[in-house]
Amino acid sequence: MKKEERKEAILKFVYNFYISSGYPPSIREICKGTGISSTSVVKKFLDELKEEGKLKKTDQLARGLFLKKQIPIIGKIKAGTPVISEENFEGYIDLDSFSNIQDCFFLKVEGDSMKNAGILDGDFALIKQQHILNNNEIGAFRINGEVTLKRFKVQKNSILLKPENENYSAIIVNETDSFEIIGKLIYILRDFRE
Repeated sequence: MKKEERKEAILKFVYNFYISSGYPPSIREICKGTGISSTSVVKKFLDELKEEGKLKKTDQLARGLFLKKQIPIIGKIKAGTPVISEENFEGYIDLDSFSNIQDCFFLKVEGDSMKNAGILDGDFALIKQQHILNNNEIGAFRINGEVTLKRFKVQKNSILLKPENENYSAIIVNETDSFEIIGKLIYILRDFRE
């Protein structure tokens, strides 16, 4: 296993251990869980992960590992014509300063169909997983195997997925369509760096 793969294995083990037990693993538990026999190698990798900002570590505590509050980026979402979306892991966004982000994930916005709502191509949409939305809320939807970001509109007996750009038409959800509400838009993050 290459160095970066070993570090990623350690990071995943720490995360899974913390989720299942409610506290961080010891260095020996990390060794056992990742198959790395040397505690000094694990300590070195933990120090590197700390320097990279992927976890917090204090040497004063035996179980002194703390996870950074990070949200995974799991793929892209079209803000235009719906597109088939594969959930490909693309990294993390650190959200130590955010609260109430349980059951959330990021999708990267592609296209301009939501520009009048301030959602632009390249933005990161934080989606809270839920299967119910109120009328006029913006959310992520899967329709006939394709994923899109739109405003949820209920009119009489029909559901519309409405864009926020006059150059696009609303998507009408028919009874024959395979349709799922993926979640509600919570935040939009924009990177202004070049």
